[in-house]
Amino acid sequence: MTIEIIPVGGWGEIGRNMTAVRVGDDVVIFDMGLHMPNYIALTDSEIGDTEKRTEAALKKADAIPRDEQIRDLRPLVRAIVVTHAHLDHIGAVPYLANKYNAPVIVTPFSASILRGIIKDEKLQMKNDIIELRPGQSTILDGGLKLEFVHITHSTPQTIMAVLHTPSGAVVYGNDYKMDMNPTLGKPVNIEQLRKLGDKGVLALIQDCLYAREQRKTPSEQVAKEMLKDVLLDVDSKGHALIVTTFASHIARLKSIAECGRALKRKTIFMGRSVAKYCYAAKEAGVADLFREAEILKYSRQIKRRLREIQVKGREKYLLVVSGHQGEPKSALAKMLSGFYAWRWSGGDHVIFSSHIIPADINRKQRAEMEEKLAALGVRMFKDIHVSGHSSREDLRDMLRLLRPRHVFPTHGEREMMNAFNSLAQEEKYQLGKTLHPLVVGERKTVE
Repeated sequence: MTIEIIPVGGWGEIGRNMTAVRVGDDVVIFDMGLHMPNYIALTDSEIGDTEKRTEAALKKADAIPRDEQIRDLRPLVRAIVVTHAHLDHIGAVPYLANKYNAPVIVTPFSASILRGIIKDEKLQMKNDIIELRPGQSTILDGGLKLEFVHITHSTPQTIMAVLHTPSGAVVYGNDYKMDMNPTLGKPVNIEQLRKLGDKGVLALIQDCLYAREQRKTPSEQVAKEMLKDVLLDVDSKGHALIVTTFASHIARLKSIAECGRALKRKTIFMGRSVAKYCYAAKEAGVADLFREAEILKYSRQIKRRLREIQVKGREKYLLVVSGHQGEPKSALAKMLSGFYAWRWSGGDHVIFSSHIIPADINRKQRAEMEEKLAALGVRMFKDIHVSGHSSREDLRDMLRLLRPRHVFPTHGEREMMNAFNSLAQEEKYQLGKTLHPLVVGERKTVE
């Protein structure tokens, strides 16, 4: 049986992830994500503030996949499968899924995030949301089997999605790392990956974001030790201690809260996004951060609490706020602008537990934020972080575990795809025969 791989978004670019796989008369869609720089530019604009976000507005901003290219396949779609809860993979589902008479299949954590987006944006989605845990499988309409294989990433319950077909498995591996010693949850299910390889993998669809990095991506344990180094071993007595990181990184948030406890400072998480992800983690049984920290969702709560902190003594608290990419509407930006009446003191500490996401808008906004912090005499600790993505040697290990007959690099710009191509060729894949660097608009049939 022939299998058709159809890039819809995220091929030859970063973000906007969406891929269709056709098996005879059945189609499965993997991921429906946002292009984050374009989405952020829209939400920071007057239009983003004053008008309800719609599919048309998001398409005009070039922030979601242009799925009209698979209009002919809509009646054949049996499922929309989302691998994890990052917005560049799940964020477009509420805007596009209604076109397809198919359920959205996600892990419990991702399901909670999806329901939160729908509620917050006041959207309507007719599709059933089916929860499938890592390690579980289900039979789709049309008879194809879908399996969720546990993998590690920078947000909980990330999976590799495996579509079992009569010609072999199609593995969708878009965003993960090979962490054998995670700080939260189980290590990568190497044995299941090896079994898939032994049984026969027809195609691997693989992100290539860090294919240029000649290394194995460090474990999240390394980031935990880095946090302990700057939070516990640097004297912050008498000063504010502020950390900014990814709201979706539950393991990182838990490590920060543990440091707060060790410092005998009360940890407070601030912001809508972090509250949403913490609630999802609790609902999915991943972690209960409400027992680890005070969590403030709304701006009025944050404003009031920051006033109280300055009266009671900033040295008693560890604040975790949004703003690691320099976002103008983030809590950290509002603390700098005066929107929140926060009095900065020379020697206050700000820890960026993140890298700058490689987009011009992020570089510009972070540079502006850092300039303001420096002018106030704030001590900055940057790049207290390890990635949630596989580097070159992790990708090599995955190729050797699965031994796919065909490989498709995705979720990366041209130079990233070229780096992955060179790696695949080192592993004896042949360009145009078993290695297929497609871009949006192309289709490829394999057998």
